[in-house]
Amino acid sequence: MKRVLIFAPTAPATGITQYILNILNELKSADANVDILSFHNDRLKKWTEENKTQYFEMDISMYKHPFLYRRFLKDVFSKDYDTVHFNMSSISTLTIFKYAKRCGAKKIIMHSHSSFTDLASKLRRIVFSNLHKFLRIFANRYFDVKCACSVPAAEWMYGKKAAQSALILHNAVDTKKFAFNKVYADEMREKYGITTKFLLGHIGRFTVQKNHTFIIDIFCELCKIRNDCTLMLVGNGEFLENIKNKVRELNLIENVVFVDFQEDIFKYYSAMDLFLMPSLFEGLPITLVEAQANGLPSLVSDAVTRECDLTGLVEFFPLTESNRQWAERICEKLKIGRKNSMDTEKQLEQSGFSLSGQAQVISKLYFE
Repeated sequence: MKRVLIFAPTAPATGITQYILNILNELKSADANVDILSFHNDRLKKWTEENKTQYFEMDISMYKHPFLYRRFLKDVFSKDYDTVHFNMSSISTLTIFKYAKRCGAKKIIMHSHSSFTDLASKLRRIVFSNLHKFLRIFANRYFDVKCACSVPAAEWMYGKKAAQSALILHNAVDTKKFAFNKVYADEMREKYGITTKFLLGHIGRFTVQKNHTFIIDIFCELCKIRNDCTLMLVGNGEFLENIKNKVRELNLIENVVFVDFQEDIFKYYSAMDLFLMPSLFEGLPITLVEAQANGLPSLVSDAVTRECDLTGLVEFFPLTESNRQWAERICEKLKIGRKNSMDTEKQLEQSGFSLSGQAQVISKLYFE
């Protein structure tokens, strides 16, 4: 039986976690044993419990307890893994790669999921982004297979030259599951008491990357133009309370709905009329793929890779434009409406974003 270890240092409500679960739930090989190494992540841990595999929780700081950290890595990687699959957004140490290689992993896969480092402090972002760029020079020697969710994510993780040999693994979704459903739309609107004509939505963690402050500024300007819109923000994260305070200060509390992370997130897209994502940077956000599977038009920043527009439903708008210009563009987008999700399902499958197709690619990487 093949033994696989997936490393995913990520929170439960992230696109990386969702991507891993999507793929794992689609893999149907009886010849594999897949263990997971992560921080505290209830969703990934639950998967290992249901599938009777091992979950290793990394709760030891490599800075505070370097000896214990190295001993922990040695214990984990000494379990004769055929494949170790690293799912990361940046590199802050080479130690974990060294132990994977030293302990006998037959194949090491690095999978880049972002195009920058998402830290709250500007100083820490500068320090860790420079550290990442330095360490990636040496890290490349440990990887047997280099993967990324997009070209910018590949260039960020490996450097432009090394990125040319990277395999792009699409952030595929279950297109049928995310298809538009009128029942779900009515259910969600009733559940949250949404009575306005239009519902604008964003799904993502409250971090620097997602630029929630700008979302609120845009929506505030929109409310000066028209009074028939509600904004729904789905997710959690370190800046959630800051954004709630900003909403209160702008007297928008009756117009903005905050929703914690939801397992049945596919229902929420059907209730929305427009998806907003003015991110400061992205790899290739899985939420935008989900929105397109739903036939939902999206207005995103020009910092998001063009690779994510798979259906013609994604419009890129400059972050340098004013709040008023964003609000006016939203008004224009609301006139256009949805696209038939049956059509977008075909487009996503043709673009290689079907879940079954991507699971086959991963299966070959793991088991061949």
